[in-house]
Amino acid sequence: MKVLLDTNVILDVWLAREPFWKDSAILLAKVEKKQMEGWICPTTITTLHCLGKKVLGEQKTRELLDKLISICKVGKMSRQTFKRALESQISDFEDAVIEAVSIGNNIELIATRNIGDFKKSEIPAKEPSQIN
Repeated sequence: MKVLLDTNVILDVWLAREPFWKDSAILLAKVEKKQMEGWICPTTITTLHCLGKKVLGEQKTRELLDKLISICKVGKMSRQTFKRALESQISDFEDAVIEAVSIGNNIELIATRNIGDFKKSEIPAKEPSQIN
């Protein structure tokens, strides 16, 4: 199964955010063990860097990003990706980009804690605890 990991799922693990981090860590472990194919949106990398360095520091954030891109595939983006996001039924543009990247890379599922944000998504969304 091809699963795109939303930014909040990764931050939950990196920052050990209660009570979410355990379910997100289980999901990331499945990706690392190749029990499912993990994907991330390219914009997630820059967002994680921006947020991570403030809390974890530059070096630790870079180390975590390096590990993340070694276990996850990074979705491809193009002008068409952004056009699709602009035309999406999802009102939040960042989430619309995640949906568009998922569509363009044939992703089957979006893993997020904010499934309500993806109600109008063409790709189904589930919380990490709901993904087997």
